[in-house]
Amino acid sequence: MDRELLKGSTPLLLLSLLCEGPMYGYQIIETVRQRTGGTYTLKEGALYPALHKLEATEFISSYWETQENGRERRYYAILPSGEAFLKAKKKEWNQFVAMVQAFVGPKA
Repeated sequence: MDRELLKGSTPLLLLSLLCEGPMYGYQIIETVRQRTGGTYTLKEGALYPALHKLEATEFISSYWETQENGRERRYYAILPSGEAFLKAKKKEWNQFVAMVQAFVGPKA
């Protein structure tokens, strides 16, 4: 898949996933891989900077949780401001898809 098509959509993907509930990094990577049938792999080098940026803009928060094996995992959760941002971005995305579809869709 063309990386240019995905550019800028990582925050939308992450916030959409976090609307389903808190997740930790590897869980996010695996969920993206599974949902795309392996056609898109979100690399750690892209994931964590994106998560940190969303946290800095106060769209998400993070917290540490100790697992049964004693290891700690950092979970990320969406905040109300992130939900509002996501709602606006989804509207924008749907408008974009409709616009492109008018040119490349079945009618074109």
